[in-house]
This record gives sequence, C-alpha cells and structure tokens, in this order.
Amino acid sequence: MNDDFFEILRVLAEGGVDFSVVGGIAANFHGSPLATYDCNVVVDLETGNLTGLAEALARFSPTFRHKIPKQVFDVEMALKGGWKNICLDTSAGVLDCLGDIKGVGDFSECIARSLEVESGGGRSACWTAKPLSRQRKRWEGQRIC
Repeated sequence: MNDDFFEILRVLAEGGVDFSVVGGIAANFHGSPLATYDCNVVVDLETGNLTGLAEALARFSPTFRHKIPKQVFDVEMALKGGWKNICLDTSAGVLDCLGDIKGVGDFSECIARSLEVESGGGRSACWTAKPLSRQRKRWEGQRIC
C-alpha cells in the first residue's frame, strides 16, 4: 500500500471532512495483506463537506481521472454539485470518493457500519470487517469510477 494514502486520510481527518475508508485500505486496517493501488472513501456529498474535501486535497494537486484535458478538482468545481462519485488522480495516488456503495447505501448508511481507526497520525472512520467481506464479493469485476 502506498504510504501517501495515510497522508491523504490524515489531511482529510484534520480538515474535518466526513468520510469512511472502504476497499483495500479498510481491509488492510483489519489485517488483510491485500495489495491496493488506490484509496477508496465514502464521503458525505453535501456542499460543506465537498468544499472541505477540495480544500484538504489541494496540496495533492487533484485532477479528475477521466477528463481530458485534465481538470482540477477545487472548491469551485466542488460547488457545481450533482456528484455521485469523484474519481481523482493525486500526487499521492488514485483516490475514489464515493457518494454511496451499491447494496449498502449512502454515506449515512456506510458510516453506521464503520468504526474509528488510527490512520497514520490521525483518526478516521473505517468499515468494519463484516460489510467489507460482503462488499468485496459485490465489487468483483465492477467498475466503480
């Protein structure tokens, strides 16, 4: 796992962004040796949280992964709204900010299945092992972003 992902999680937590770690990094928090090359978080897509997300990520030079030419994710872009998922390339690696998880629900339903974990100098919410194992089967072969 890319150690820079811990820096992203720390900065998000310090910035007051509401999020929960899911995917491979969440599995790593529970002791899985799974190699992961991206960071997946479920985020509250409300306007205040999105502006906090954009401000916190600014130091990582976030750009939309599927836009050509590359388009910066900043506060102005965050305020445009209508987001379901925000898939970014950052200087720390790939970051997928998901508005909901198919079969689980939106941010509030995902955060209810989370617990607090230590993440590289900060604390953040992380899915518990039970929803992780169920969701991993659902995600196999499915494109998130």
